[in-house]
Amino acid sequence: MMTTTFPAVIELRQYTLRPGQREVLIELFEREFVESQEALGLRVLGTFRDLDDPDRFVWLRGFADMATRATGLAAFYGGPVWAAHRTVANATMIDSDDVLLLRASEAQATPGPAGLVTATVLPLEPAGNVDRARWLAAGADWVIELVTDPTPNNFPPLPVRAGEPVRVWLAGFADEAAQRRHARLVGAPAPTLRLAPTARSAIRPAEFVGRPHDFDFLVGTWHVANRRLKQRHVGSDVWDEFPGIERAETRLDGCVSVDQIDFETLGFSGFSGCTLRSLDRAAQRWAIYWINSRVGRVEPPVHGGFCGDRGEFHGDDLDDGRPVRVRFVWERLGADHARWAQAFALTDRPGPPAWETNWVMDMRRAG
Repeated sequence: MMTTTFPAVIELRQYTLRPGQREVLIELFEREFVESQEALGLRVLGTFRDLDDPDRFVWLRGFADMATRATGLAAFYGGPVWAAHRTVANATMIDSDDVLLLRASEAQATPGPAGLVTATVLPLEPAGNVDRARWLAAGADWVIELVTDPTPNNFPPLPVRAGEPVRVWLAGFADEAAQRRHARLVGAPAPTLRLAPTARSAIRPAEFVGRPHDFDFLVGTWHVANRRLKQRHVGSDVWDEFPGIERAETRLDGCVSVDQIDFETLGFSGFSGCTLRSLDRAAQRWAIYWINSRVGRVEPPVHGGFCGDRGEFHGDDLDDGRPVRVRFVWERLGADHARWAQAFALTDRPGPPAWETNWVMDMRRAG
């Protein structure tokens, strides 16, 4: 997680990408463009997916001062790493010139961990209606004000937005549910970017923890596209694919989540499953229990929590009599899309767990 202060000069960079190319750019960026920039004194402060635009990638880059910016950018964009990968990177982009040159308005601007970051852009004058104390009281974990740096752009090959002085309020939240509750309490002072940290973002969640309302995103009815591995533990890549309908609700102020999924095709007629999730508040850990209609017993639970919008839950069970570690992964992919995946790792084999994903549910909200 990021615990050091922001540097003196900061770029807020928004890239508009070609449809379907965001993951291509993120994979390339995180593999090739983090250490190579840091080695030249360019700090990659945060890298994000825009939750409201699947074709936008946003990142923050920092510099000790404007002189370092000029020399560092010249060294990177004139260096071997960019030369080797610029063709692939540029092919993902429609526009990379939406850049604000900023500085922190306070001397010690220190972001903490966050599962979601918002960036609200306001005119520099008047000061706007962001009240830091009110934002923190409404659930923001931290709030930092950045303002336009009026220094002329000293690396012309990379344009910046000039002549539009602004202030940008960055805020960090535990997850999307916390940010939505915050927005209901404080309103929206201006158009706001809602940003999910990528895996290697310096600003990212601290750890997997369980909190009330973690499963509020599931409330309602979902169309579920299921893919289930036909044979496990044999290296198979043959899957059954079949639909389902899931209905979910929460109870006890977000500390209990219950759902039922019904399957009606591919030999699953009349087969249903029920999931019960309960939060241990003191331990900040969820327990997830599964019951299917054919067997009728409660299966051994998995335990865990969320790190931003990704949840991981682990436990132990038997699969056809063989002991396995069990892993559930939940991904909250916006208001109307979610994904669950189950993986097993045999424990009667030496070495670290060799996870095999055997069931994936891709969920789209109904109606």
